[in-house]
Amino acid sequence: MKILLAGDSKQSWNIINALLDKQHHITVINADIAYCQQLADQYEEIVIHNGDSTKLLILEELNVKKFDMVIAMSLNDSENFVICELCKIFFYIHNTAAIINCPRNTDIFRKLGVDTVIDTNTFILSFID
Repeated sequence: MKILLAGDSKQSWNIINALLDKQHHITVINADIAYCQQLADQYEEIVIHNGDSTKLLILEELNVKKFDMVIAMSLNDSENFVICELCKIFFYIHNTAAIINCPRNTDIFRKLGVDTVIDTNTFILSFID
C-alpha cells in the first residue's frame, strides 16, 4: 500500500518502521527541513518531501491521488483535519486517518468524514483507573 505520512510531528519514526516491516511504500511530508534530513539519512527506502502538508499546491506536487492512505500526524488537530479534507476532496483519497490531541474533536472529525480518528489521550487514560 502507498501511504503518505503528513504533518509536522516527530512521532513518525516508529510508524515508519512498522509500515516498512509490512512492506508498505512510505512518503513523508514535513515542514521541518532538519527532520526531513534526519529521515533521509536513516531511510533510503522512503520518499521525503519538505513542505507544508496543509497547502494544496504541495499536495499536488506530490501527486497525492496515487496514495492509498493518508495519515495526518501534526500536533495541531486543525492541521490534521485540513490535511484529511484536502486529500479527500481534491485527490479522492478514501482512507484517511488523523491523530488528534484533543478528545473533544473525535466526533467532529468523524462527522466531517475522516475515516479513522486516533485519540491518543483517551487511549492512554483508558489504562488508568
